[in-house]
Amino acid sequence: MTRLIPMLSLLALMLSTSGCVKPPIEGRLDPYESKQIHFASADLKDRTAVGIPSAQRDEEGNILHITVPVRAATWQELHIDYRVTFFDRNGQVLNQTGWFTKTFAPNVPDYVTVNSMGPRAADFQMDFRWAH
Repeated sequence: MTRLIPMLSLLALMLSTSGCVKPPIEGRLDPYESKQIHFASADLKDRTAVGIPSAQRDEEGNILHITVPVRAATWQELHIDYRVTFFDRNGQVLNQTGWFTKTFAPNVPDYVTVNSMGPRAADFQMDFRWAH
């Protein structure tokens, strides 16, 4: 009986310590593929019309010039913030601009233009949100 008590104590200690270790909380896979143009709200997306973005290099091939056609698709003036994230050819983030504010006149075609900060930029992503 004296041998059984230490074994039971050891078993109780093992069971109590094994419950203290919790598994990590893992991220879940995003089921949606990332696009080039993103909106922070469905309302903003519904009130704008975005054309096909163009990306061209300058004559020296150093700077990537981005132009995105955007129109306020309402009869109201829209105040929108935008930012751009630039990626290298491997999809790694090179840099991200701060938020810029632009006002769009009702139903008038306009453009958002941004330039990369260096020659390594190969792609971009643009995010839109309501101006703060």
